[in-house]
Amino acid sequence: MTAAPDVTASAAPDVTAPPTAGFAAGFATALESGRLGHEPPAFPEQDPADRAAGKATTARLDAFLRARLDPDDVDLTGALPDGFLDDLRASGFLKLRLGAEADGLGLSPYNTFRAVEHAAGLCMPAGQMLAVQAGVGAPALLPALPEGPLRDHLTERLAGGAVSGFALTEPAGQNNAWPGTTATRSADGTAYVLHGEKVFTGHGPVADLLAVAATEHTPEGRRLCVCFVDTSAAGFEVTSSIEFAGSRGLPNGALRLDGVEVPAEHVLRHAPEDPRFSERMADVLLDGQLYFTAAPALAIARLCRRWSAEFLARRSVNGRPLIAYDAIQRLVADTLAEVHAVDSVIRWGLIGPGAEDRWFERLTAKNLAVRTAWRIVDRTVSLYGAEGVETLPSKLRRGAPPVPLERRMRDARGLRIAGNVDFQLDAQAGRRLLAGYYATDGAEQAAVAGDVAGGAGLSAANRVHLAAVREQVARFHATCRELVAAHPRQEELFEKEHTLILLGRIGAELFASYAVLARAHAGDGGQEAGTLAEVYCVEAGHRLAGLWRRLTAGPGPDHAGLGRRWLAGFADRS
Repeated sequence: MTAAPDVTASAAPDVTAPPTAGFAAGFATALESGRLGHEPPAFPEQDPADRAAGKATTARLDAFLRARLDPDDVDLTGALPDGFLDDLRASGFLKLRLGAEADGLGLSPYNTFRAVEHAAGLCMPAGQMLAVQAGVGAPALLPALPEGPLRDHLTERLAGGAVSGFALTEPAGQNNAWPGTTATRSADGTAYVLHGEKVFTGHGPVADLLAVAATEHTPEGRRLCVCFVDTSAAGFEVTSSIEFAGSRGLPNGALRLDGVEVPAEHVLRHAPEDPRFSERMADVLLDGQLYFTAAPALAIARLCRRWSAEFLARRSVNGRPLIAYDAIQRLVADTLAEVHAVDSVIRWGLIGPGAEDRWFERLTAKNLAVRTAWRIVDRTVSLYGAEGVETLPSKLRRGAPPVPLERRMRDARGLRIAGNVDFQLDAQAGRRLLAGYYATDGAEQAAVAGDVAGGAGLSAANRVHLAAVREQVARFHATCRELVAAHPRQEELFEKEHTLILLGRIGAELFASYAVLARAHAGDGGQEAGTLAEVYCVEAGHRLAGLWRRLTAGPGPDHAGLGRRWLAGFADRS
């Protein structure tokens, strides 16, 4: 009898170690200690050889995509061209992260991000197909697997060009702790039999191989299983192709598993009654979330930046160039600063040694990127006026510049719920940070704000912003300690989802502000880096003021009661 390998899920991160300067070991360290270093840390710099390798791959990818698809036609028809998947399989671009053992390209995490970003800038579904494969499919999970038959099997399949994905979400929703899909050991112990349904599965209709999350019921309790399913197996069915308002043409499907058999050696079993993925698997999935959502978001932000310039170059009001107006200048400055900030956040999360320790940066980068892209595309739509929501066919009919802004607005809104809805990710970040405070068991002393000087390489205005970030990090620490002291049972505090969401958002805003300040301090980003940081920090400061005000407000209205009463009445009427 062949046993499925056990993968023990990770515990909460150890936060009892002394805090380090800056956030070289993760910005969570600063938030958990309440202390920042005296000076911003060195900004991550990509190795020149790695940068050259990434640029070369992206150039080849650009030529491949431009020769094989028309992004306007893909969006209008909702379908990729016939034969595109076969061409993509043969091209090798489905092996961005894979190493030589699978005849892969071996790109670094940041180069993979940039390749997906470039592809999504040309054609959203094409870029997201690369992201699914590299970020959540078998190529992403391969490094997290122990040596043995499963890893050998997947390597062989991927070397042959297998298309992969991860079937996680179910009709009941993504945020249930345990999958409804079941994995039952066969009588002879050589296989697991799967029953259940999955929805919103990237690559679902076209995958050769899928990782499927399922629950095994054992005498020791429930066990989370990740089962690697051959989609040609009996009982596997694509029940529907799913279409979205944005990302039109992306292969996505609803699936049914009706007695699908998976060899026992192709199933990973986690610890009993622990619904979390292993630490290594959770780590690679954080990268995958950035590939699928943040990379396209940054692509959209950069497109809107360019389209704004093109629009302003051809427009005037009352004989005066549009860019001469104060309101327009401010809109453009905000867009420039926000593109710079997202780029800074992504670089900090993916470049350099120790990136695997920066879980907070990568967890929060998704929301920072997609919310920022939404602000930018919304701002650009306002700049364009009616042209912002006019469809591409309409523009072509009347001879207007064929800027597909309306398409990117649809794409951008979808990114905010892709991978998980934004407010749930905020809550996850807040919950994980607070778990660190409970783990210290009150041993850590209150933070000391310390000298608010520092940042000698920054402008006077940015030194003020740096001092504000340092003070708010100390305030964050004190607030969390007060919350934990007032709620000895962490389950009670974790029920206060509004608080968790606000803490997650505050932490993310502080991280983004510190990232742009560190970049300006390092002189990275050109001569405007300091001004870009100033503009970003001012606007982030306004958002932070609102978040703090909401976090520290009194009890307020009875939101829960109002919602319950209305829903009860609605149920009675229906």
